[in-house]
Amino acid sequence: MAYLALYRAWRPRRFVEVVGQEKTVTALRNAVREGKLSHAYLFSGPRGTGKTSIAKIIAKAVNCENLSEGEPCNQCSSCQDINNGNFMDVIEIDAASNRGIDEIRDLREKVRVLPAQGKNKVYIIDEVHMLTTEAFNALLKTIEEPPDAVIFILATTESHKIPATIRSRCQVFNFRRLTTAEIMERLSDVAANDGIILEPEALLLLARRANGGMRDALSMLDQIYSYKGNNKISKQDVLEVMGLVDDAFMAQLIAAVLSQDTPSIIGILGTAFSQGKEAQQLAREAAMFLRDFLLYLVAGKEADLVVAGEESQAFFEHEKGKTNMQNLLRALRIMMDTADKLRFSEGQKYLLEIAFMEIATLFNEEKSAQPSFLEEKKPKIKTSPRTKASSNEAQDALWNKILAAVKEKKIPTHALLVQGKLLGIKDDTVYIAYKKGYKFHKERMEEKGNREILAQAIKETMGRDMESQFIFLDDDQYNDIIVKKAIEFFGEELVEIKD
Repeated sequence: MAYLALYRAWRPRRFVEVVGQEKTVTALRNAVREGKLSHAYLFSGPRGTGKTSIAKIIAKAVNCENLSEGEPCNQCSSCQDINNGNFMDVIEIDAASNRGIDEIRDLREKVRVLPAQGKNKVYIIDEVHMLTTEAFNALLKTIEEPPDAVIFILATTESHKIPATIRSRCQVFNFRRLTTAEIMERLSDVAANDGIILEPEALLLLARRANGGMRDALSMLDQIYSYKGNNKISKQDVLEVMGLVDDAFMAQLIAAVLSQDTPSIIGILGTAFSQGKEAQQLAREAAMFLRDFLLYLVAGKEADLVVAGEESQAFFEHEKGKTNMQNLLRALRIMMDTADKLRFSEGQKYLLEIAFMEIATLFNEEKSAQPSFLEEKKPKIKTSPRTKASSNEAQDALWNKILAAVKEKKIPTHALLVQGKLLGIKDDTVYIAYKKGYKFHKERMEEKGNREILAQAIKETMGRDMESQFIFLDDDQYNDIIVKKAIEFFGEELVEIKD
């Protein structure tokens, strides 16, 4: 016999075998037992939660020759043929590929034909929301008053796209996502039955990443089992096969973001890319990690975390003082938007780097203003008392206006520029300095596109065209450029060099 994928081999064949969906299962089993099944049902809910499986159980129940307490026997010829997909009176239709009015007209003609093999005909229309408006209209009367021996079961993952006229003619059952505990229990049963040794951390990771879908969980287990070639599966196996990153890796990356350590951010991302990780997957992983961080900030250890383990919770506890809920929400939105944009972009690495640097600027804004580059490192430049504080305040205000104008035009450019410092203005040139560690930002800002955006922002702010010059400041040694520019801006008599 050909190999069956785990999700097919472990598909529930009776109501009692369905994982979760207790209210739905109870209502339908009682209806079968008491002979009160409706002529049309609408099953809505996330993928892999049991919609099609329950539809097939109903199909068996209404044709079973030995029905017992609302459960099909799975032994009679009708049940076995339905299980094998050979039953003529159970018709499965994929609405995604049969969505037009012609297909529905054909269905309406065939509905009139009496059952050929069993007692009832069951039409299971999957992804029914894909039908066209004309097709839905053609289906209305048939669903409202089908022949006595016909049952319609419509399944969809997007119930909001189903017309109200269709919903009103059906009994509607909403399927919920399965809990992590429910998925872990079924995966444990599958592993034990198939002789798979599933480490506890691997089991937890699989259950969490299934996102409430049993089919996804079983498919991932099947894929990893095939890759391993033996019966032992570890957490590292799950990460490698599914292209995921460890939560410890993500904690290291977010720690660099919180510290505004740009070189480390670029280096960590570079390591991930060199290991074959995809930019879009990294963005999704970061979004889930930030989501866990946000929930931990709100609910503490009671939070329902998706990717964060015990080590990450210790990281959350240590780092929670560096941020707040508002900025985490903004960071989460940026990363989710980036994950969506990466689907259509060729410069994926660049976009992801910019997104992380933009998030770093969010957390940087929480901290007090950093000292001027002219004052931070030796040799120090000391101005005489004649230099007024109001001059520095005016320069800071001007810089903030330029930054705001750039941000309105392009956020990634703002993320690059905000790490710089307005050194001063001489004639028609604006001098902007970057300190050590921000070479990447300086080089990006020197590109034509970013220069043009900055030039527009400066013109809007200052009312005239000006050039921009970027200076890289070396923190570790004396830099004559600093002194030269300071003399140009403040005058030689005001500048004193201190060794």
